[in-house]
This record gives sequence, C-alpha cells and structure tokens, in this order.
Amino acid sequence: MLFRIVSYSTFFLSIIAVTAQSSSAQSIKHWRTTAAGVPIQVITVDLNDPSIKVTAQMPKFGAGYSEPFGQMVRRTQPTVALTGTFFCTQSKLPVGDIVIDGQLEHFGGMGTALCITDNNEVEFVKTARYKHQDWSKFDFVMSCGPRLITNGKVYVQPKVEGFRDKNMLRPNSRLAVGLTKGKKLIFVTTRKPVILSKLAKAMRAIGVVNAMNLDAGSSLGLHYKGKTIIKPGRWLTNLILVYRDRNRYFDMKEGLAPAPAMTASRETPVVTTRTSSEGGVTHITLPMPAFSNPNP
Repeated sequence: MLFRIVSYSTFFLSIIAVTAQSSSAQSIKHWRTTAAGVPIQVITVDLNDPSIKVTAQMPKFGAGYSEPFGQMVRRTQPTVALTGTFFCTQSKLPVGDIVIDGQLEHFGGMGTALCITDNNEVEFVKTARYKHQDWSKFDFVMSCGPRLITNGKVYVQPKVEGFRDKNMLRPNSRLAVGLTKGKKLIFVTTRKPVILSKLAKAMRAIGVVNAMNLDAGSSLGLHYKGKTIIKPGRWLTNLILVYRDRNRYFDMKEGLAPAPAMTASRETPVVTTRTSSEGGVTHITLPMPAFSNPNP
C-alpha cells in the first residue's frame, strides 16, 4: 500500500513538472508577419510566467572586449539571444548602461533603458545624459535607443537622447524591443531597410505600447531555441538573453559577466569615441566612469 502511495505521488509530481515545462515553453514564441507594410520577425516573451528570466551578457573578458556571437551563446545557453546596445568599434565599449544580476557592469550614460526587476516588472527609463543613475531596484538594465513608442504613441527623437548621427534616421535593418499592455515583451527585427518611425508603426500595429530601438545593421544577431536565425557580421560586446527556465539561468549565471564586476564612481573623465553599426552614433564624446578595479 505504501509503495502505491509513493508511486502515485511520484507520478503526479512528474505530471506537474511536465505541465510547468510545457507552459514555460509556450511563454516564448517566434513568429513572422507583415505589420504596417514591414516584414518582421517577432520574439514574444510572456513576463506573466514567473519562470521567465531576462538578462544580459558581456564578452568573456568584460567591457572593452568583443566576442563571436556563437561563442557567447554557447557559453550561456539561453533560449533567446539578441544584439543589445551600440558600441564603439575601436574601444569595444557600449554606449549605454548595462546591469546584470543587479550589478552595474558598464556605464554609458545615454539613451533610453529597458529595465526589468527580478519579478519581471518592466520600465522604459530615459537616462540622465552622462550621469550615473540609481538602478538599484532593477535586476537587468540595457540602455540603447532612441525611444520609439511612448504610451501607445510613436515618439522618435534621437537627438534628445544624444544620438546625432544622420545614419540613425536613414533606412536600415532594425531590431527593437517593446512591451504590450498584457505584459508581453516583444522583440521585433526586420532586414528590410526602414526608418525608425516606420519600425515604430509596425510595432504599434502588433500591440506594443512602449518601445525602444536596439543595435542592428552589421551587429544584428538572433538566436532562438538552439538555432542561430541571424548571424552578426561582426563580433559583439553585449547581448540580451531570455531563459524560459530560471534554473538554467542560475546554472549559467557565472558566464554572463565573467570579468570582476566594476564599481563605478562619480568621476567621469571624457573619452572621444565612435559607435558601431550603420544605424548607430558616430563621433560622440562619451564620459566613462572611474573604476575601483585598477585593471577592468
């Protein structure tokens, strides 16, 4: 009798585990459509599922280095991996702030930030230009931009956010991230050259109410469930990752930012630099933080 009870308990626990895994699998989807005349690929992430984890990844040796897209993905094994923020092709330093597991991994000081708490609450925050922000309530931050949609309205003002390259406004292949009213995180990419306002209209057409631009062009990369759908044309310096299982995230967390975490002070010496891809920003003056680690 005891054996039967144990067997039935094991059986039902197995069913519950399989059901939970199936539910998580349905929480992340990849699909294709045409919206507002733009052919797009879409990754939908249901943040109502508590097992979902969104985070970022730095190169093996941290800020100031780059790494092949495939190598980064193999090290951390996410369900989804996408290109993050713009970066300088010479210094390899990203232009925006990056927070991983609640720790500031890189200070950039410009653009709009996608911010997510540990329990998957999302905010889009305009950064204070070249000033340190208090990201303490967020587990993950990726600052890029410009903003595309604000509360359901198309809003594209690159210069206000520090982006001054005219290429930002010209048609390019694109990648962006947004949020629906139903708390679904939406990543949209298109290889068709479009201007930012056209991309914003396509995202609004599929239900996105807040959104911002991400790096694309030659940096555009997309990995989904074990397959690289779009391979970047260059090595990258940062990624956005999505895990459908938090246990996998915890197993792989050490590979997200292998270099020692850098503590940014309030000192901001100026460095002149250029950023990455065709839609990026060129010839900007980017302040960098002074790090407590003498060899970041």
